[in-house]
Amino acid sequence: MLCAVICLFSTGIKAQDVTQINISSVVYDEKGNPVEGAIISGNQGKTVAYSDKAGKFLINVPINSDVVITAKGFRTQTVKATAGFENIILAGNDAMYNEVYLPFTKINKKDVAGAISTLNPETYIDQDFNLSVTGGMNGRVAGMLWSNNIWGLENAIVIIDGIRREFTDISFNEVQQISVLKGINAVALYGSQAAKGVIFITTKKGEVNGRKIGIRVNSGVALPSELPNYLNSSEYMTLYNEARNNDGLTNLYDATTIQNHASGNPYRYPSVDYYSSQYLKKHQNATDANAEFSGGNRNARFYSNIGWSNSSTLLNIGEGKNENDNRLNVRGNVDLKLNEHISSSVYVSAIFSESRRARGNYWSNAATLLPNRFTPLIPIDLISPNDKTSLALVAANRNLIDGKYLLGGAQQFLTNPIADLYVAGYDMNIRRVFQVTNEINASLNSVIKGLSFHTLFNLDYANSYLQSINNTYAVYAPTWSATADTLTRLQKFGEDARPGIQNINNTTQRQNIGFSSWFGYDKTVAANHNISAKLLGFTSSVSVNDVYQPITNSHIALQLGYNYKHKYWVDFSAAYVNSTKLPEGNRAAFSPTFSLGWLLSSEKFLARAKAINHLKLSASGGILNTDLDISGYYLYENIYQRGSFFTWNDGVQAQNQATAAAYGASPNLGFPRRKEVNASVEAAFFNNLLTMQSTFFITEMDGLLTQRFSQYPNYFSSFIPYTNYNAYKRSGFDLMLNVNKQLGDVQLSLGTNLVYTKSTVTKRDELFLDSYQNRNGKPLDAIFGLQNAGFFMDQADINNSPRQLFSEVKPGDLKYVDQNGDNVIDSRDEVMIGRYIAPFTYGINFSVAYKNFNLFVLGTGNNDGYGLTNNNYYWVSGDLKYSDVVRNRWTEATKTTATYPRLSSQQNNNNFRSSDFWVYKTDRFNLSKVQLTYNFSNTMLRHSFVKGLLVYVSGSNLYTFAQNRKILELSVASTPQFRSYNAGIRAQF
Repeated sequence: MLCAVICLFSTGIKAQDVTQINISSVVYDEKGNPVEGAIISGNQGKTVAYSDKAGKFLINVPINSDVVITAKGFRTQTVKATAGFENIILAGNDAMYNEVYLPFTKINKKDVAGAISTLNPETYIDQDFNLSVTGGMNGRVAGMLWSNNIWGLENAIVIIDGIRREFTDISFNEVQQISVLKGINAVALYGSQAAKGVIFITTKKGEVNGRKIGIRVNSGVALPSELPNYLNSSEYMTLYNEARNNDGLTNLYDATTIQNHASGNPYRYPSVDYYSSQYLKKHQNATDANAEFSGGNRNARFYSNIGWSNSSTLLNIGEGKNENDNRLNVRGNVDLKLNEHISSSVYVSAIFSESRRARGNYWSNAATLLPNRFTPLIPIDLISPNDKTSLALVAANRNLIDGKYLLGGAQQFLTNPIADLYVAGYDMNIRRVFQVTNEINASLNSVIKGLSFHTLFNLDYANSYLQSINNTYAVYAPTWSATADTLTRLQKFGEDARPGIQNINNTTQRQNIGFSSWFGYDKTVAANHNISAKLLGFTSSVSVNDVYQPITNSHIALQLGYNYKHKYWVDFSAAYVNSTKLPEGNRAAFSPTFSLGWLLSSEKFLARAKAINHLKLSASGGILNTDLDISGYYLYENIYQRGSFFTWNDGVQAQNQATAAAYGASPNLGFPRRKEVNASVEAAFFNNLLTMQSTFFITEMDGLLTQRFSQYPNYFSSFIPYTNYNAYKRSGFDLMLNVNKQLGDVQLSLGTNLVYTKSTVTKRDELFLDSYQNRNGKPLDAIFGLQNAGFFMDQADINNSPRQLFSEVKPGDLKYVDQNGDNVIDSRDEVMIGRYIAPFTYGINFSVAYKNFNLFVLGTGNNDGYGLTNNNYYWVSGDLKYSDVVRNRWTEATKTTATYPRLSSQQNNNNFRSSDFWVYKTDRFNLSKVQLTYNFSNTMLRHSFVKGLLVYVSGSNLYTFAQNRKILELSVASTPQFRSYNAGIRAQF
């Protein structure tokens, strides 16, 4: 910020005491049409004029100073204020994004070949505002299954301004460009760490003579998409009696008790719904604000961003009302031209975040506590006047809620979620992040024309800790009068204590230091031959307190590129990678990649094809050695660990120290390898009405580490070494299509992005007796389980079916298919019953603009994936809480229509295990975003100090169209999913 002030001050001085000149001119577009409402600014942005309907303007500025012309839909243009000032012709805004930022370079978009997708948020952030980068990418990038999952490889790294960081380190407002590097050739220069792909983010920078101030405020509410629906006390008690009867046991609850819990005094006969409006708000709030400042001159440019966001939670009582998340982020980017040969950039970012939560886990307790277990609050006005002991407890109590209630509980339940919210205190998770990046660029043209030298250094520091106030409290178990709703006795458990001590724990400190330097060579020979080369070294180290081994990455890399007339491209990129996770002698490996490109549309045989404006083919392949899938260190050594065993000596138990083997040595352990070939096509048709990009890929991860238990006898299992054996393959394609059409005052835009990916296990160490259980040849994310054959209808059905070994079965239990014909149902009968990850994922975005209005709609979806309903909301046995799924359980009366097994008060290991009975399809289409924007025209603002103004309303995650919508939108024992509704304003000055 200090650098920004200096830049502003210095540029202001230069503008004083100089000759002024009146400039009169006309602004046209490339077709010769006048541009109305263009902003013409001079004198470092202090003087502003607007073009009229005929494109004319008049402005008074210092002679020979820079005049900046900007207009919506056009590229900003800067011209000198001279006596011979000519008319202005603005280029379309496509030209604004001709430069693409890639690892260690910046190139023209026409030279980008291969599996790379680029997003320029400035082109759509006003029509589709998102606070997070992942939200801004949603549904827009071909090949991405979700935020950092490219082609199903998962865990792609995030690079921000050349440094490996996290999505949470940046807001969408700060982003200038996002390049998604998918193909192996595109990621090679980042070495081992980039084997799963790279999301390359470049932050905004200041513009020469383009002083700007922008402010955005966004506020809204979020409503739960779906909340769990648990049975009330009376229904639960009735069905629990049924469960006991099914097990041959007597009722636990009599009819009078059940009726009392249905309609009696709720404190004596509780039926607690922890998801009711008594404890939860209908919605939670969120607000964010952001301010941007940029400007500078030819020698110094700056960009700064200050953002703040706050959100609450659904809890509506006690400390729950104070729950919130606060985040403040500050960024300052300064680019300096030190002389004609050396420039430097300094990027500084700081993030301060705090999350305040009540102690305890409300959502987990809400999903597990029975509704009839106890009343969370006990009214003191129901205590009998004759119960002096209980009244004395009230008088001495420090945690009387609203002056009316004691905290309820029992000897086996010394806490309750409502009491936690009121008196247990709070936790404050605090996180601080400070990041510094410095880049130095030096031209060595004086040594060799086209040669340059660059360095990139970063120092990132983050720390987090838990600041908490921990209170303890007593709970009370009431005894009620047999004749009236009066408390005759209170039994106290625990003690009230408020130490008033602020506790600090869970401290984590993380430091990321990195350095890279490279020589670059870019030269054009004889006008047609374009040569590029890079030789770089890279190293980084991430250290975390209390963790002995830092996470290190280091490699050297080489890139050699050539293109002829920007028509034929060839690129060789390679890295010599290093890993401390491997034994000496195997810690380094060479990773070569190769890429070819061909611009067909420039060939003579397509020159007359008016329908084809652009057609480019490219292909790449290579091998990238990586240690990302190596889970730990010293896996190549003989590892032993201390243990103990117990013996009995004359009736006395004795503990003996022992040494046990963990695994054996593997001195030849090597890198897993990503092997890949891919082919891409880019095209534009019908005067750029239709544009497309598509990539076909085959990627294999080979040499993954495993212990080959199939090769050794059981008694040798503790000595089995890790070896490079397992492998899997992914293949598929991605596709991006965009249609843009202007119809009078209406601008239409339709975009589609999709990816299809198929995974196959190609090599797996396994030893199954039955071949159908082999994972080899099946999807990597395959779900294995039993195949159900419905319910046992009666004892005769059980007698005539294969014996099921998991637990005793009764009518109403699940019956399974005997896959191997041995007349026994056990784990050998498990087969593939689905796959978790949907192979087909897509996004559709539609935008229609009419004059100053713009409507944007985004939909996302996936097909052919499956899930398992295997949490306690669906797997209900023993004394677990009952959800509404049990209502259509199996009984003698419903045996032909039931969709749920019989209830049991015992642990039912037969029904509640992985089987296709619990499988559901995850096919869905999400109405992910709708935003309506009104953009005030420049002509409306020309007499104000505001240069740009828009307002909008939007909704996110509005609806899920799916057969299993409620399952997909339901979160159990955790914070709910939300639908959000927002309104915002953005102003520029």
